[in-house]
Amino acid sequence: MGMALALVACGGDGGGGDRASAPAAGDGGGATVVGAATSAAAPVALIEPLVRTALQTQDVSPFRPRRSERGLMASQVVLPPLDEEERRRTLMPTAISLGAESGAPTRIGIGRAIPATSSRTGVTALLDWVPSSNGGRIAALTFRSTNASGVRLGLLVRDLPMAAVVRFHVPGSATAFEVAAREILDLIQRNLDAGDTTDAARTYWSPDLGGDEVTMEIEVPAGVDPATTDLSVPSLSHIHRRLGEPQEVRDPSRDLGDSGACQRNVTCDPAYERESRSVALMSFVDDGDSYTCTGTLMNDRASSGTPYFLTARHCIGQQTVASTLITLWFARASACANAIPLPSLTLVAGGATLLYAGADTDTSFMRLNATPPTGAIHAGSSPFAAELFKEVFTLHHPSGDLQKLNLGYLWGFASCTPSGASDTFSCANASPTIANYLLATWQQGATEAGSSGSGLFTRLNGTSYLIGQLRGGASSCVNRIGLDGYGRFDRAYQAALSQWLNRASDTIRTPVFRFYNIGTATHFYTTDAVERDRTIDKYGATFIYEGPVFHAYGARATGSSPVHRFYNPRTNSHFYTISDSERANVVARYPWFAFEGTGWFANVGAGAGSMPVFRFYNTWTGTHFYTISAAERDTVRQRYPQFLYEGAVYEAWTAP
Repeated sequence: MGMALALVACGGDGGGGDRASAPAAGDGGGATVVGAATSAAAPVALIEPLVRTALQTQDVSPFRPRRSERGLMASQVVLPPLDEEERRRTLMPTAISLGAESGAPTRIGIGRAIPATSSRTGVTALLDWVPSSNGGRIAALTFRSTNASGVRLGLLVRDLPMAAVVRFHVPGSATAFEVAAREILDLIQRNLDAGDTTDAARTYWSPDLGGDEVTMEIEVPAGVDPATTDLSVPSLSHIHRRLGEPQEVRDPSRDLGDSGACQRNVTCDPAYERESRSVALMSFVDDGDSYTCTGTLMNDRASSGTPYFLTARHCIGQQTVASTLITLWFARASACANAIPLPSLTLVAGGATLLYAGADTDTSFMRLNATPPTGAIHAGSSPFAAELFKEVFTLHHPSGDLQKLNLGYLWGFASCTPSGASDTFSCANASPTIANYLLATWQQGATEAGSSGSGLFTRLNGTSYLIGQLRGGASSCVNRIGLDGYGRFDRAYQAALSQWLNRASDTIRTPVFRFYNIGTATHFYTTDAVERDRTIDKYGATFIYEGPVFHAYGARATGSSPVHRFYNPRTNSHFYTISDSERANVVARYPWFAFEGTGWFANVGAGAGSMPVFRFYNTWTGTHFYTISAAERDTVRQRYPQFLYEGAVYEAWTAP
């Protein structure tokens, strides 16, 4: 992180357009809506926060009790203390090269060569295979990088029996981290499929278990010749700073965990406890060096629980690096004023599958290969453009410290580009229509190296939604007015992320929310919780929220058809129809109607438990009104003669 911003004052409203309205008489009907919905883009996704519970997923820890294997002896490979050149590297500014991109995650470890095990021959000479208690064969090898705070071994795998098991443990520990050979081979295959043919693609990086010593065990099942194992350990990553643990300052450079004095523990403010459970401290390896950033667990429209994970491209921009990812969850202080981690702090290894790496907004979007721990929350997100001067906050791990909370507001919009080969980028003022970054300023806290990739959140109707991720900035504890740049989530969503996050459920029905616009005497309908919350938050004085009025599907279910959504700028409202012929007629005869795609899916005919949705045409406003309530239908027919009853138009449901 730690980037200098060359900034010019920005202006403009990031909220998109204002209100929309309904078709005129004979146009096919409509309703009222707000903001970004006035464009011709398809309605955005319902992406609310999702709480994971033990009922939804079952955590399977990779740590197993260690077995005592008779006769198992581990040869030891010892690397001496860091020499002067290596110590100098630990103090160098950190950066990862990504072509034209720039950025600076916190480097917490450096790569060291291991001559003794750099080849298969060297490893074979040190492994002493003995019978295992499972009937197979087992061998062990211990590595020590003197005075390290932690060690990650780089196993270069050429061949490994599919049924083999590899374990890592700190000597004397009662547990071991266990990984099946199949998982290692799958990880390598993902790297190769992504186009990386180097040795880095064939390297599996063990987790950091703490201390300067780690033992590797390899066990093959009965009937498998250990000689078929072809691996080497040409390097390790010498961790010189521990994640999430405060340490005494021993030299002019801060040890990891000693973030700036202006930083405030998220534990100090219970109002952000829920959101903090979606944020993880990241550790990953690139070219032998270890780094840390911050990332966020993301929800999708179907609330499927898929572990989508968002961070910055300058942190992880290649599949081979994503495969080394370790996430540390609930890395928070146990109390406001202390630096003692919560006992629930949980390490999750297994890497991630890189789905998208966008340079324009510095976005890295992944799917974790292992399940996050129970209690983690999938954050909601907003694909709407952010609004100028809106209150924002971020949860992050500056310098790899325990999680901190920043409070501030959205200062402006900018177009940002790298500045040469250094770890800086420059921003110029830009309108919301072309800007690729958001600029935030803080009233509490600041960002540091290690904060990179952390999410920028805003609250709509009391619900928090992510709107960007940190690339870098000029804020610090000594420069409180410095601005930070966040890649726009809505841009990344439109470019690529919607293909994963906008997948709705075809088995679980979603509510259709209704608003009454007192200014136009029309109604607006949406299945999108973000659009609902934004409408309440921004237009609550005009739009009266009437709650969910019926339920439909977000994706095509058996027997369902799309309900098409149009926006009519002449009457500032929307029109909805399930009829393909009516849709075609509107497109052909009323070119000013903007087709916005599918609003939801419903049944043309009666289905299990379904009820008819009734439609009226309002001759005064030229708009349409929809209800699933027979009582409401009868009241409108009896009391409001200006409403022409058009009958049942499709079938929906009164409950999920």
